[in-house]
Amino acid sequence: MASPSNLQCFPSSLFWLAQLYIMTGAISVTGSAALIQNQYRGVVGGNVTFYCPIDENSTLELMYIQRGNTFVNGYYKRKKITDPVWSNTRIDTKKGTMHMSSLNVSHQGAYQCHIMYSGNALGHVTDMHLSVTGNYNKPALTKDCCDQSPPLSCLLTCVAHGGYPQAEVKWNVSQTHTLKAMNNITRDNVTELVNTSSTARLNCSNSNGEMFISCSVGNLRSELLSVCKPKYTSDPPWPHVITIAVLAVGVMVVMVVMVVTLLWCKSKKSKKGENEDINEAEEGIRLNGNKKEET
Repeated sequence: MASPSNLQCFPSSLFWLAQLYIMTGAISVTGSAALIQNQYRGVVGGNVTFYCPIDENSTLELMYIQRGNTFVNGYYKRKKITDPVWSNTRIDTKKGTMHMSSLNVSHQGAYQCHIMYSGNALGHVTDMHLSVTGNYNKPALTKDCCDQSPPLSCLLTCVAHGGYPQAEVKWNVSQTHTLKAMNNITRDNVTELVNTSSTARLNCSNSNGEMFISCSVGNLRSELLSVCKPKYTSDPPWPHVITIAVLAVGVMVVMVVMVVTLLWCKSKKSKKGENEDINEAEEGIRLNGNKKEET
C-alpha cells in the first residue's frame, strides 16, 4: 500500500498523480498492502531479474522500482517518465519484471516494487533484497625456503584476488602443525572487490620430514605444495652420484682392457723371442754338423 511515507520516494513525474489520488480519496493510505519478501542473488558482472506480482486481469496504471529514496526504473500509463533511470535496467510491464545487467557490489541492497491499477484504491508494495557476490580467483601458493638440506624454515604466501564478500585464507597442512599466519585484506575503492592474502612461516625442525600444504579461500583451493623436503636423499641416489659411478666403472673397464692388452702383447713378444732363439740354436747345430762332414 502507498503510504505518506512512501510518497516522498516517488519520482517527480509520478508524485503529482499520487497527490491527486489521495486528495480525491481514490487511494486508501490506511488499508493493508501485500508484502512479499523476495531474495535475489547475483554475481559481479552477471544479471538478475526482479519480479513484481502484477495482476494480468487488471489494467496497470503504474509500476516502478526504487532502492531507498532512489528511483531505479518504472512505467506510467498516462505520461512518459522523464526521471533518469539506471542505464543497466530494463522494464517489462507485460511480465512485471525488471532486468538488471552488469552487476557490481554497489547494486546490492533492499528494493521495492510499487504497483497501482486503474480504478483500484489499493497500492501494492513488494519488498525485495539483492545480494551480490564476487568469485575469487584460484588461490596462488608460493614458498621461499632457506638454502639448506633439510631447510630450517619456509616462508609461505597465499594470495587470492577479486572476490566479495571478504574472506580469509585457510591453511591446510598434511601434518599436525600450527602455522602462525599474518592476514591482509585490501579493497578496491571503485569495484569494492577484495584481495585477500596470508603469510606464514613454517619451522621445518618441528615437522616429520616432507609435508604437503595448500591454502583455501571459500570453496577454492590452491595446488598442493611440498615443503621441508631434503634436497638430497639416499633413495633414489643422487643424480651426480650415479654419473660418477658410471664414469668410474667406465674408467676401470678401460684400464682393465689396457692392462690385458699390454700383458698379451708382452706375452706374445716373449714367445716370439723364444722361438727366434730356438731357431738360431737349431741353425747353429746344423751348421756345425755340416762342417764336421766336410772334414
